[in-house]
Amino acid sequence: MLIFGGVEIPSNRTLLERNGVKNVMLNYWGLRKRGMPKTKSYYISEYFQEDMKVWVDSGAIQADKASLSQRELEEYAADYEEFVAINYDRIEGWVEFDSQSFGLPKIQQNRAAFENDPKMWVVWHEAYGTMVLQRWASEYQNIAVPSEAIESVVSLSGITRGLATKYDVRFHALATAKPDNLRQIPFSSASTLSWLSPMRRGETIVWDGTKLVRYPKKMKAQARIRYKSVVEKAGLDFDKFTSDDTLEATKVAIWSYLQLEALMDNDKPKLSAIKGGRKTPENAFLSDNSDDTLYTGLMDYLGGASDNKGQEMRKVEATEVIKRDANDVQNLPVFGYQMKNIVDTDEDGKDVLRQVAVTQSTGTSLRQCNTCFVAANCPAFKPDNECAFNLPVEVKTPEQLKGLLTSVVEMQASRVAFMRYAEELNSGYVDPNTSQEIDRLFKLVANIRDLESSKESININVERRASGGVLSAIFGDRVQAMQETSLPLQPMMSEDQTTMIIRQSIED
Repeated sequence: MLIFGGVEIPSNRTLLERNGVKNVMLNYWGLRKRGMPKTKSYYISEYFQEDMKVWVDSGAIQADKASLSQRELEEYAADYEEFVAINYDRIEGWVEFDSQSFGLPKIQQNRAAFENDPKMWVVWHEAYGTMVLQRWASEYQNIAVPSEAIESVVSLSGITRGLATKYDVRFHALATAKPDNLRQIPFSSASTLSWLSPMRRGETIVWDGTKLVRYPKKMKAQARIRYKSVVEKAGLDFDKFTSDDTLEATKVAIWSYLQLEALMDNDKPKLSAIKGGRKTPENAFLSDNSDDTLYTGLMDYLGGASDNKGQEMRKVEATEVIKRDANDVQNLPVFGYQMKNIVDTDEDGKDVLRQVAVTQSTGTSLRQCNTCFVAANCPAFKPDNECAFNLPVEVKTPEQLKGLLTSVVEMQASRVAFMRYAEELNSGYVDPNTSQEIDRLFKLVANIRDLESSKESININVERRASGGVLSAIFGDRVQAMQETSLPLQPMMSEDQTTMIIRQSIED
């Protein structure tokens, strides 16, 4: 499920309640900034409906940005832990206080006091290194990953997929709601504050029936009119939506994120079908605050057990590397290699015959079903199997090149046709993306025609290194002399005379 943040603001909480949202995130830093009760404790049960599930975030990122002293950070962390304690029975989960000003050893020291707490999540940052992530996967049930690490660690998809199939661990995205990230990495949850963007920035967020689309403020006039059928089917007011009603646009965004949530839940492959995996719980959820300027870094977490098997250090000493046997070393299967004999020249200038490796394409694939990012939709998915598809592409002859280019053009033409079909379904509104794809199709066709054309041309360059230049060499020094003496020019030379002069100049 998707967790919606920002509920420390009463108006946001009320809006989400009225639009059927049942999973929300409460940020402790924001709650304190708005003012806590002075004569009694803050009890979540007094402010939230009974059927609304609440997760609590520490607000550690905001605390770090506020440049608090070490003592103030420790006092804030103690207050946060007390808040979690008095609301423990009402909340679904809470995030550890992962202030980067503390450092990893201090964070782990505080974490040890909550050993085996089923509602605490640990947070992995890029600075900790992937070795720490791999160790944590064997020790903790829930690991949260901030958006910064998701965007910068390009190998995170492969690492997390391997760990999710090997260990009983769930990964959770923090501060990101990008569908691409949620598909490529096996997140059990993600969180978002982006639903507030229409209200705060005038953006447009809408579910088009297959995917979530987002438009900046300057494009809302031309974008919103396209989604009449979508908005009306959702039971919302299309006229208010197009007339820049902020509240209605926010309702559309909430509804759209709920559709994305439903799609992502249905698309996720069952880890129980994969060796070493387990079923994803029904109460898994999502969270994202990356694009919120006030609440950047708000994080929500589902409960998870921790056995705290030891205190990991930020820097891990490298183990001794064992040299591999030469018989085990082989070429990477990305390219194929074929040995060919060539005639080369040695240091003495003599021709010698030697063998060289020539790179060529190969159909070998390293893809595996367990870690493939399209496993949820692939019709050939089988646990613990290698990919069922090969890509036998070979371009060595003109016919093969022509066939490849033709296939690309046909594929692009199919895309253009489908986008045109989508335009018709959206009341015929002209989609600029369709126009761009049409232009791209025309460029592909033009490139193919240039390759197939049999144009022949001859270019003659005439050059002479002399003070008078080429023209003087062609027409003689008499022209310059006539200009200097102001003598009248002689009658124009005939074509045969000019040809003779040019021929003599070239031969000389």
